[in-house]
Amino acid sequence: MEFGSRVKVFFGSILISISLVILRYFQLSTADLFWITVMGFGVLLFAVGSRWVLYGAKFFSGYRDMWPVLCVAMVVAWLIHAVQLETYASSSPLGAAFGTLNVIVTVALLRLTNIPVTVSGDILSFGPPSMIGGVEVTPLCGGFLSFLMFIAAFSFVTLDVGKSLGVSRLTFLLLTGVGVTFAATILRVYVVILVGFRWGLDALYLAHTYLGYALFLAVACGFWYAALTWNKRLSNPTKLTNQNKAGGPGSGQLSTN
Repeated sequence: MEFGSRVKVFFGSILISISLVILRYFQLSTADLFWITVMGFGVLLFAVGSRWVLYGAKFFSGYRDMWPVLCVAMVVAWLIHAVQLETYASSSPLGAAFGTLNVIVTVALLRLTNIPVTVSGDILSFGPPSMIGGVEVTPLCGGFLSFLMFIAAFSFVTLDVGKSLGVSRLTFLLLTGVGVTFAATILRVYVVILVGFRWGLDALYLAHTYLGYALFLAVACGFWYAALTWNKRLSNPTKLTNQNKAGGPGSGQLSTN
């Protein structure tokens, strides 16, 4: 890697870190004009920083097509709090349905792994040897907001590569993406509870604060990398076939002047 590229990757990583810190404080604050403006600046930092990192290091060359998707996800995260969508998610029937389904699956996983748990609505209670008495799995923990972020990113990708994929493949990607997003949300809740069960409230709060970001980025990057790579592999044979039909190299046809 050239010196200039290393500098871009270094400062790009710093800009991404700053933008994520701004996002965290934005989500913890009242969505007033000041914080909405600051978060807009944070989105800009993320866009510039992620561009420098993805295009500055050869290691990330395979992920460069994901840059617009990551930017869209950051914009959606900004808008969700700016328009107080959390309030709708916590009170809407759809948000409640996500939360209820999350509780059912999480409890099944806990019991499957021999964690003693009793359920009362969205309250999960634990007996000895648990280090916590219980947790509340609210509709905001259920995955509804993650679902909205995925739909926004999927809509953007559809506008870009939708024609080359077709309806059946887009439907497959949509259903797979929704399933993966929901599975990641369940995994987050399960791991947060498991951390609290083993190590207490302080560890639970730490996992609750940061695990969501790490897991969301990992799942988003993995899914969209696989989806965009799949799209490229499906598109390339088509281009080669069209070339052959037109008498391109390797078509077996001879051109005469």
